[in-house]
Amino acid sequence: MVSKSIPFSDGLPSYSESVRSPQQHPSRDPSPSYLPRNIAAARTALISSILTAQIIPHLHGSALSGLTSTTLVLIPSNVSALQPPCKIGSKSPSDSEDRLPKETIVGIPSAENLTTVRLRGQENNIEFWRQLAVIRELGQQLSTNLRKSGHRVIGDDEISLREPTRPNAEWKTVQKKTLGDGEVRIRVEIMDICLRTENEMGLYETRTGKAVVVKVDVGG
Repeated sequence: MVSKSIPFSDGLPSYSESVRSPQQHPSRDPSPSYLPRNIAAARTALISSILTAQIIPHLHGSALSGLTSTTLVLIPSNVSALQPPCKIGSKSPSDSEDRLPKETIVGIPSAENLTTVRLRGQENNIEFWRQLAVIRELGQQLSTNLRKSGHRVIGDDEISLREPTRPNAEWKTVQKKTLGDGEVRIRVEIMDICLRTENEMGLYETRTGKAVVVKVDVGG
């Protein structure tokens, strides 16, 4: 019987094979970029839903009422100090709305047309809305929406030219305060809000908490 020797192989290619066909290693991305992408996508979707369901309808309502200034106070769902109290004469907020204690937002200057919007859902918490990226994107999305509808968004730092008031005087650049036809100014910020409540005995109680304030001025 003739025995055949079987060459030992440990699974590694020979030198000549490795030269002819180099090993292909899958590329590995050391940075988990899917996390920032997911965060950005979730942020954009939530802001867009609030813009569509709350902010834009209120702006349209103000326009139909002939009002040029609109201020919205968006109260995150877990800011307990700014949540509605129990209705007068009840132990739970399930009774009729006309028995709610009177509420007033104080401390916001030039806010004649002011509306309070209490956000719902765990996703609308203060931890989300207090982020700088969220406030910035809310302003950007609102600006984009208004531009698409034919408005010109004016920044607080935008300047305009002032005509000389006397002969041989030079034109001057000044901050634009008066908005022209079709121009809008937007301001979005997170700030402390004071909510004053009057109870059934006529006594006032003031509570403070953080909220998102959206102010839109329209020229015309």
